[in-house]
Amino acid sequence: MLYTANYTNCKGNICVSISGDRGKKVNFKGRTYPILAPRLNFWKIWYDNIGKISEEENTRYYIHEYYEQVLKKLDPYKVFDDLDNSVLLCYENEKEFCHRHLVAFWLEETLKINVDEVKTSPSGSLIKLDRPEYLRNLLLFEIKK
Repeated sequence: MLYTANYTNCKGNICVSISGDRGKKVNFKGRTYPILAPRLNFWKIWYDNIGKISEEENTRYYIHEYYEQVLKKLDPYKVFDDLDNSVLLCYENEKEFCHRHLVAFWLEETLKINVDEVKTSPSGSLIKLDRPEYLRNLLLFEIKK
């Protein structure tokens, strides 16, 4: 199984950073999988466009570039094999736009598996959270182009 979470919601050795800075802002010391990180070239453009163009247009730009520059070049079976039994981490909270949600939807659609957004409880068990489902349709639009 694979899961996603933000750095705040996941503790333990099952956590794997997929953010561009590998979790440095929160002093993350665990495993990393940088090939799933957004590329700095399009991330900067997306970030600079916040508040300058519509959120919808900017989100579509990011998803297009992330799919073309990252996901499209990867084998989802290899990604799953490399990361099975892990929680993929990035910074944004579970209801915010984040590339980890795109990774989850990509794996769900290509491998026909579930990749839940979770947080770890004090006892170490995983609690399922909601994620922004609208991102699935935006990613599917890119995949089907």
